[in-house]
Amino acid sequence: MQTMATHTTAQGPAAQWIGAAAPGTADETTDGTTGRGGAQAAGDRRVGHLRELERELDARGLVARVVRTRSGPAFLRVVNPAAASLAEDVTCAPAPETHDHYFWWSWGERMHGVDDVDGAALKLAHVLQPLDEQLDPRLTRSRRPAGRP
Repeated sequence: MQTMATHTTAQGPAAQWIGAAAPGTADETTDGTTGRGGAQAAGDRRVGHLRELERELDARGLVARVVRTRSGPAFLRVVNPAAASLAEDVTCAPAPETHDHYFWWSWGERMHGVDDVDGAALKLAHVLQPLDEQLDPRLTRSRRPAGRP
């Protein structure tokens, strides 16, 4: 089941789709387990990393929500509320050659290690910044949502 959530800022509404697993699916039971053992533990670890990044991005004025679907890995949907067309879906997974976890861009390129959430948030904030703000950083402050530094 998908629901539509609208986030309103001083600059206007920014909408994003937030996926939610249907009741009774293998996503999660009321006690927080699925009975899948190791696979569940690995998934919870990845979701934990995504939630850390979500909090950091929210503090930077971006709209970020962890999305869990019926099938496939959880991901973080990130939207710039000042320009809702600027969005990115981030996943978390180990690199093929190691067990270290990384954040990954939607096109499959490794973004940043999960041990540096601030660095990953900085990259996302830069990529989701409108081009005019990238060219003239003085414009950045005037477009931030109210109450954000």
